[in-house]
Amino acid sequence: MGNRPKIDKTAKDTSNVKPDFKPNCASDNAKFLHKYTEFEVELWIDKHYENRLLHGDENGKREGINEKDVQELIINAFKYLLDIYLRFPRFKFINFFEQDKTPTKERIVLKNVHENGTLNVVVEIHFLDTSKYEVTVITAMEIDDFKIADSQYVISIVEDRVVLKRNVNKSLQEIYKLKL
Repeated sequence: MGNRPKIDKTAKDTSNVKPDFKPNCASDNAKFLHKYTEFEVELWIDKHYENRLLHGDENGKREGINEKDVQELIINAFKYLLDIYLRFPRFKFINFFEQDKTPTKERIVLKNVHENGTLNVVVEIHFLDTSKYEVTVITAMEIDDFKIADSQYVISIVEDRVVLKRNVNKSLQEIYKLKL
């Protein structure tokens, strides 16, 4: 390292100073510097969802799809979607608007299986800018046999696990499972 002077470790008396260093994932001797909190996710609802929520359809008003439950499911599922996305690179659920290309229209079904049935929420997630995403609720139904489009992903949150499936040739195939 050339003629760089050595650090004199005896020059300071550090016996009264508490060490700020502690173990983290990369080191046994690390010091916390900054917590990044500038991550933004906007939640939107499509008019189709609101019409189903407020007025229903030919079968009447849809029960179990109130905004509070739908919002809770999206917030809960989003962290698992990102986790799976980072662990399983073939899983694509974020839509991008790229210049000179047709925007992607990937939709994903979020399922919350609970004692009263299954809440199904269809969302589109779009990248807006670095650290900024937009989630739009397209529709929602509380029904156990919700129809899944071909090649569409489904993430199911069940008590102790999260399961990612994909509909391939009318068959739901399990792709990834996380134990909680």
